[in-house]
Amino acid sequence: MVELCTLWFSITTLSAVRSYVGGEGLWSKAQKDAILNLREYGYTYNEKNYQAFNEFLKVPFGDKMARIEMGKPNPDLDVVRDGFLQGRNHPDDIDNMIGLTRRFSKVYHLNKAFVAWQKAEPVLDELMGIGLQLHTLINAPTKDNAKISFLLDEIERLNTELTALEDDFSYTLGEGARWLEGVVLRLVLALSITIGTTSIVIAISINRSIKRGLDVIVEGAELVKKGKLETRVKVFANDEIGRVATVFNEMTDALEHNVAETKLTEAKLVTERERAESSDKAKHIFLVNMSHEIRTPMNGIQGFANYIKDSLTDKEHLVAIEMIIKSADHLMRILNDILDFSGLKNGEVDFMKQPIKVRDVIKDACLYVESNAKLKKIELNYSIAERVPKVFIGDSIRLSQIFVNLVSNAIKFTEKGEVVISADTIEENEDVVVVEFRIKDTGIGIPQEKQQKIFELFEQATNSASRKFGGVGLGLSMVKRLVELQNGKIFLESTPGRGSEFYFRMPFVKLNEAQKGYENISIHDTSEESGKGIKVLIVEDNPINQLLVIKVLQKRGYETVISQNGKIAIEKYKNEDFDIILMDLQMPEMDGYEATKFIRRMNSDKADIPIVAMTAHTIQGELEKCMAIGMNDYISKPFKPEDLNAKIQSLVKRKRSGNEAENYAEDIPKSTV
Repeated sequence: MVELCTLWFSITTLSAVRSYVGGEGLWSKAQKDAILNLREYGYTYNEKNYQAFNEFLKVPFGDKMARIEMGKPNPDLDVVRDGFLQGRNHPDDIDNMIGLTRRFSKVYHLNKAFVAWQKAEPVLDELMGIGLQLHTLINAPTKDNAKISFLLDEIERLNTELTALEDDFSYTLGEGARWLEGVVLRLVLALSITIGTTSIVIAISINRSIKRGLDVIVEGAELVKKGKLETRVKVFANDEIGRVATVFNEMTDALEHNVAETKLTEAKLVTERERAESSDKAKHIFLVNMSHEIRTPMNGIQGFANYIKDSLTDKEHLVAIEMIIKSADHLMRILNDILDFSGLKNGEVDFMKQPIKVRDVIKDACLYVESNAKLKKIELNYSIAERVPKVFIGDSIRLSQIFVNLVSNAIKFTEKGEVVISADTIEENEDVVVVEFRIKDTGIGIPQEKQQKIFELFEQATNSASRKFGGVGLGLSMVKRLVELQNGKIFLESTPGRGSEFYFRMPFVKLNEAQKGYENISIHDTSEESGKGIKVLIVEDNPINQLLVIKVLQKRGYETVISQNGKIAIEKYKNEDFDIILMDLQMPEMDGYEATKFIRRMNSDKADIPIVAMTAHTIQGELEKCMAIGMNDYISKPFKPEDLNAKIQSLVKRKRSGNEAENYAEDIPKSTV
């Protein structure tokens, strides 16, 4: 502001000097023009010259009026402005000229110029008088030429005096202008140096203040970075840096508080996680024990029921035993759903990657539910598009489980009509094929608002559905989880009263050139082959299961030997030769795991005997655990006699033929399904 004010003062002062110089030029020119016209008037007697003389004299007389008024203690500035305007000065310059006169009229150089200006005024007054005399003589009836000539000489004299005064006024005004210019330059230079120096000092001071404030903030930030959350920085001033420091301290307060709360929350989470893990462990142990405890007696019920069924001829007794078998199957399906859902819920499912024939999977699912369809007189059909590969890589067990649940569900909720299964390829590239499977029924249908909820746990379309059709509401939830865990999606289209159509899309890895031979594989059915010539060691502690396995195997001609636990089995195996061992897992003294490990450490003639785990344990990971300790296969209780027979026949034939090939699934490259 000081610099701006100084510059404004300097500019206005120099502008006023310029105006005075210009006014002096106008003043000089006006008096010269006045003398010239008066001289011509003396020779030509032309009245126009006299009028021009008077007009030109108005300029110096206007300046005179302004100067005289400015000399007063309290001048009338309006009179001053009128005088300067009469002197033909520019209106915009008049105020600056007034200001310069009032401020610097006492300064030597300008005062000298004003004195020279003042001396010229009496001469102009005298010139005005001569002009009047000359005008009178010329307009007289008789012209006095001698007086006229005298007056013309006087005009020349006055012109000479005015010229000298004008030169003196111009010279002194120039000196004053140069003096003012020097003053202004020195003032501006001094001001610039002062302001520049002050600015540098202020900048250095501010820089030091900012640096000091920033240094403590940076230092504090480094300490906070190292974990010292109790750090607080010093606030030096209530400026921007000070406010930043204050905010930094507030931030560290909040951070320290949040960290303390986070640690407290983490401690609570650790406690909750430990509780959850303990709960999950207890749940797992409970499921293992419940599975074993339920499946063990169910094995006896189903096994002996099927055994008795083959010997019954009375139709009434046969119907009764079939009802027992069907009830046991229904109970086992509910148990399997609960156990499977426990693993699916946690994502604890391992999917096999082996060649599967989609036609066989669909056909087996249809056979599984065929009796229910016939009982309700419902048509059950399936179709597979030609472009669907005959064989691809996937998990046939899980795919079959999906089909059985969806098809069973369709039959359950269909009173009349049909259930149709179809398969088609919707996307295919060099490595992967995406197959869409559809299960369509003509059942009761599902309302729009219930179509998404039925995939939730324990949900059914209506409350009356569970009462009329039965079920616990696990099937569709399991299906959805199985499909999604294999990178697939499941959809539903349904109209109440007209039926439903479930369809799901899943990616499968295509067979490579080395695997093309699997397309023509035909599995030899060994489920009904005789067991003559095959000696089986049965390691089982439950008397009912012992009797069941003995009767099932002896009925097919097998030679059987019983051992109540792993320790007894090892002693018998040391002294006798067997073709295969059926090994229970949970037994007193020595369980099946320890017994298997011991056998695999025996000499080569004894160590490579096929061992099949026979257990009521079906918890996820049990198969992998059995394979890891050296068992060859796994069958869960309750078992189907034909399944047990097929496994025994396959393993014994492989052992006798010397074929020690790896598991069928291990020959297949891992896929990305």
